Amino acid sequence: MRRRTSVLAGGLALSALLSSSIRARADEPAESDPEEVVVHGRNAGGFVSRARIEDAPREITDVASLLEPLPGVHVRRLGADDSFATLSIRGTGSTQVAVFLAGVPLTGGADPTLDLSTLPLWPGARVRVFRSFAPAAMGRGSLGGALVLDTPSPRAPERTEVWVAAGSFGSRRIRVGDVHGDPDGVRIATGLSASRSDDDFEYLDKNASILSGHDVYKARDNARYAAASGLASIAIPVRTPHGTGALTVTTLAQVRKQELPGTAGAPTPFQRLDSNRLVSALELTLPASTGAFGIRGWGRREGLMLHDAAASAQTTFSPSHTSDAILATGGSVGWRGRPTQATTLEVRIDGSAERFAPGTWVGLRQPAGARRTNTGVGVDATLEPAPALTLAASARGDAWFDTSDELGTEPTSELRPTGNVGAELALGAVTLATHGGVLARPASFVERFGNRGTFVGDPLLRPEAATTIDLGGTFTKKVGRLRLHAEAATFATFAEDLIVFVPISAYGRLKATNIGRGRLLGTEATARAAAYGFELRLSHTALATANESTCRFVGGSCERPPLPGRPEHDFVGDLSYELGPVRVRYGVDVVTGISADEIGSTPVPDRVLHSAGVRLEVPGAPGLSLTLDVRNLLDLRVAEYPGALGPVRAPIGDALDFPIPGRRILIAARWVFPEPKAGASVRSSK
Repeated sequence: MRRRTSVLAGGLALSALLSSSIRARADEPAESDPEEVVVHGRNAGGFVSRARIEDAPREITDVASLLEPLPGVHVRRLGADDSFATLSIRGTGSTQVAVFLAGVPLTGGADPTLDLSTLPLWPGARVRVFRSFAPAAMGRGSLGGALVLDTPSPRAPERTEVWVAAGSFGSRRIRVGDVHGDPDGVRIATGLSASRSDDDFEYLDKNASILSGHDVYKARDNARYAAASGLASIAIPVRTPHGTGALTVTTLAQVRKQELPGTAGAPTPFQRLDSNRLVSALELTLPASTGAFGIRGWGRREGLMLHDAAASAQTTFSPSHTSDAILATGGSVGWRGRPTQATTLEVRIDGSAERFAPGTWVGLRQPAGARRTNTGVGVDATLEPAPALTLAASARGDAWFDTSDELGTEPTSELRPTGNVGAELALGAVTLATHGGVLARPASFVERFGNRGTFVGDPLLRPEAATTIDLGGTFTKKVGRLRLHAEAATFATFAEDLIVFVPISAYGRLKATNIGRGRLLGTEATARAAAYGFELRLSHTALATANESTCRFVGGSCERPPLPGRPEHDFVGDLSYELGPVRVRYGVDVVTGISADEIGSTPVPDRVLHSAGVRLEVPGAPGLSLTLDVRNLLDLRVAEYPGALGPVRAPIGDALDFPIPGRRILIAARWVFPEPKAGASVRSSK
């Protein structure tokens, strides 16, 4: 099995570019109101959530904290900020979510689950979450939607921003962003981010508390981390007889050192993970009479090194040292434009190659290397048969070819079509949208080829597949000084051929098999209201899932248990008030109904966390603001859940035995220069 899987087994044990078209509408402002432009995302192709650091009411510490308030998503943390975290969209697993950075896929056969803590942030960055359906031209699809992290654009307005922060558990953070250059010529965007923390918070030691008869707390050891990243993006105009195109080159380099504390019940005091990532992307766009041609190329290299004491590694059945690499490269060519006034069309052909290259392993047999090549074609089209109606369709065909260095393993190839259709109807302040389609995810390397140890692969595994439908709408209205925006949707996903590992021997060996089926039903809603200095933001996701490959016998009949790790309810709310240079905020986060096991018999404690903050625009210092942000205001660290012999007290968290910290305080300063133009702001409604 690849090295990261070994890390999860020994230290974490985890169970589980193309922007859509937009339209802008400028509401008539009141005479005393600043001008405000509300940007709406078209939902004909699929529901999309968007977030920017600058628009968040809370201080954003990492990508996970930027995603947490969005509807339809759940972030699963296994510790403090910047610890291992994964993303679930509409109840799907983290392996079923595709992740892109600057158009480069960061997930694939070697790393189907991406650790959100490894994604860096800079001023000007934004995220988009495609809930189920993503544009076909963006690249190979996935079963559970896609996360896109857009890097700062060199075509953005010229500015420099510095953000520094310090807080609890020895945390220190800095983000620097700069955009400058000739308005009609070469422009450059650069970004730098760095952070570190001890993360030595205290949590309830459940076993010691039971033995002593009272609550016993202990510090979480071996949880420090340090990370740094740098970004540079350059845009060069390319002039042709048909107009001006652009050549954009983006490069990212990052390094991270992460201690792995393990679980509360089985700590790993000496385990450490060192990683690095180098990403480079190039895109050339050239105008044509009715559109533009585009050529993309990209490359990615990740280094992964595990270190552990020999005695500790033996207890966790992990290697004491590894040094592996993931290499990937790809490219695409396509055209996007308007064949007619009422239609848009994008056609793109893409291809990629990925390799898992294991290095030196000590203390455990080295897994086999593996390779994957992928070619595909994607088509996205919209049609506006009437001014208020938009129809959309996306289709992809993907061919995979997988090979392994394991002797006796035959190459595997497969062709899989996917696609979806959608419609959007604008009825004044209300816009309705619906979508339906089929999605798929190919098996990862460890699922297909195993790891020469605990996990046995099956090269003939079928891709996981799902049929998804949804229906929802948005409401946007301005009444005097009151501005309202709301979105609600309901969805249903029926998955089949889910890949699970099943026991095949008395020695703990597991074999990947297509037996799983799942049903996911849910609703997602978000609302935003602002008036007279007040602003209210609400987001809620409700899920009803069923693991249809497992029975929980109740009264002699088979009851389908919920899928593990998915909350029944995930709610985030923020209320803020701004008066002159001061803005105060109160927030609440509620997560309930998570089951820890496959039969739904072990609940994870529910939690309600409060937060607060105050922000000051410093008088006499244009562009400078100071913020005090407090998370988990009431210092909640313990919750009760029903056990077989009565109530059980346990640390709160997204997973049993992985506690999250109590109260955290963060003090931050942000300086933007030149100061943003007064009297104008842009707000994303998603």
